[in-house]
Amino acid sequence: MSMKKYILASAFISSLLCSYTLESLSTEINDEIRCLVKNNPHQLSEAEYRLIAETIIDKTPCNILVFGVGRDSRLWIDINRQGLTVFLEDNPIWLDRISLELPEINAYLVTYNTLRKQWKGLLNRNIEAELLLELPKEILETKWDIIFVDAPEGWSDEKPGRMKSIFTAAKLAYISGNCDVFVHDCDRKVEANYCEKFLHSENLMSTLDRLRYYYIPSTLCCKSL
Repeated sequence: MSMKKYILASAFISSLLCSYTLESLSTEINDEIRCLVKNNPHQLSEAEYRLIAETIIDKTPCNILVFGVGRDSRLWIDINRQGLTVFLEDNPIWLDRISLELPEINAYLVTYNTLRKQWKGLLNRNIEAELLLELPKEILETKWDIIFVDAPEGWSDEKPGRMKSIFTAAKLAYISGNCDVFVHDCDRKVEANYCEKFLHSENLMSTLDRLRYYYIPSTLCCKSL
């Protein structure tokens, strides 16, 4: 099966599965998802939220790493209340704002020092020192069960782009093993190319709207990128 046909088939299967997800999520979580979609247009769809939420519910309590803080940060914390949920954010103003609204958030300020227009050069060189995000030791040494990449901004050439976040997510997922990885905005060429390069099509579980879902088994633990 070609990659294109595989992705289309995966999207169809995912849409069927998501029709059942509504039944398995609590009323409170479903209400929170609907509210997020209504009040935050152009972000995740209800189906995308439910796919991630269902995956967390299947694993909670677990260790979740989220690239980017936002209005949906409370959702991930609520679902994984007994587990560890950590956020990485590069915008200090936005981080302060969300931290005031959500005092219990466990978040770190990070720096990407890239621009989206550099994506091809960085991809072709594939040098870890250029692509691996500088992170605290406790992040690097945690075994992550779920990683969600939804930052930094990547909608113009003058924004940081998600080259480092996708590479770093892949690196941590391979080190951890048995890790679910979600990457949003994969309708964009940078996200799509970096996912294919570092997360690999054989690990792709499904594509739903703009979200790609990968699973990195323990058999690939510590695989070189």
